[in-house]
Amino acid sequence: MALPIHFVVDPQGWCCVGVIFFIWLYNTLFVPRLILFPRFDEGDVSAFVIWMYYLASFFCVLSLLRASTADPGKLKESPKDTLTDRENWELCNKCNMMRPKRSHHCSRCGHCVRRMDHHCPWINNCVGEDNHWLFLQLCFYTQLLSGYTLVLDFCHYYYFLPLKSLNWDTTTIEKMANCCEETSRARKPWQQTFSEVFGTRWKILWFIPFRRRRPLRVSYYFANHV
Repeated sequence: MALPIHFVVDPQGWCCVGVIFFIWLYNTLFVPRLILFPRFDEGDVSAFVIWMYYLASFFCVLSLLRASTADPGKLKESPKDTLTDRENWELCNKCNMMRPKRSHHCSRCGHCVRRMDHHCPWINNCVGEDNHWLFLQLCFYTQLLSGYTLVLDFCHYYYFLPLKSLNWDTTTIEKMANCCEETSRARKPWQQTFSEVFGTRWKILWFIPFRRRRPLRVSYYFANHV
């Protein structure tokens, strides 16, 4: 059975959906190319990690398409509700149609939506009774894919050893300064790297925004020679 398509004509919404789709496409193409495939070639990650990333990415874009094109609960001109159910309906002063309680008129879409939560420009659609579950799925898979990407980035830069084929972890100045040094030298532990960034070795203070950062002394072994 074919799924009904609900399409909202809104150029601003199209731009928002386009931005989201571009970010998804960028992550899907470049994260595996820059991190997953090189790490797989060097034995740092398994094929399961790559397949799970593509699976999370697929469900993320699928939930975006479903939430964007699903009917949010548009009030039809000839509803099939019984007269008993329609006793407590009210008149919409914008589209002059009778609607159930908790329904609202969307100025973007131009019609009333049952149990309307809000109009989301990022999916170019209202969030209502019939697609609220799809919107929650989109939020879940977006958080899952974002968290997965952050974990991969963290492991790539602070946990795994530098890539043997090409060292992506050094800057241009460091490459010029250390051109004669071995690239397999010992790396700083990730705890020390974060301590230097946040200015304290107390991990609980990393999450406190209302404090002043102070430079943290580092050992000579890990100090930059540039």
